[in-house]
Amino acid sequence: MKYMMLSLCAATVLAATPLLAQDIDFGTDSSQWSNDGECDDPRFRGPGMTTTTLLDADIRADATDCRSAYEAGQITLAEAPAPAAAPQQPPAKPGAQTPAPVPPVPPASDGGINFGDDSGEWANDRECDDRRFAGAGMAANLSWGHVGADASDCRMGVERGALVLWDMAAARAVTQCATIDFGDDSGGFPDDRECDDVRFEGMSMAWALNVENLRRDATDCRRACDLGLIALRDY
Repeated sequence: MKYMMLSLCAATVLAATPLLAQDIDFGTDSSQWSNDGECDDPRFRGPGMTTTTLLDADIRADATDCRSAYEAGQITLAEAPAPAAAPQQPPAKPGAQTPAPVPPVPPASDGGINFGDDSGEWANDRECDDRRFAGAGMAANLSWGHVGADASDCRMGVERGALVLWDMAAARAVTQCATIDFGDDSGGFPDDRECDDVRFEGMSMAWALNVENLRRDATDCRRACDLGLIALRDY
């Protein structure tokens, strides 16, 4: 009995012990983000993970970073367990009415945002190219042609709190046109009644925006701002 109890205790301890690093297949360092001090393998979670978009292509492709973070206790393996089998219902009694099936629980939503798909030219590059959004995770150059075409990048930015849907009313409420340095009219498209400055968004903005026209379309942008047609993207 004594030896049986000792064996039972040992089994309990082993079951509660987390996986050792040598028990995990970390893979190789074939990722372009390997050896940068951050784990990019989406199988893991924790403060030792990268703050950029996690890609399936980096699974087992950032071994050194992930192994170091795991051994330091900064990440844990977070692969989802297999779903449990549905409980078996006892057979209905003769003559009893069969209960209606319980509807499945709907999946978690994205706050009502339709992100679209990844059909854009710059999809999966860790920057959001969809002009509907604003924040630190946005690309430098923007076009209406990429709206709804960079879903994975934009969804990840929203989930991490780096992006929000741009709101004209909220942006306009805090945009003080009189205090903004609009620059000059040295850009490629001055005086065409469209603002080409990437700092702004709204109804009077150009189709495509790039950093080359930053502070270089003053007359168009100042006029549109004063009329309430545009406001700052980052507010």
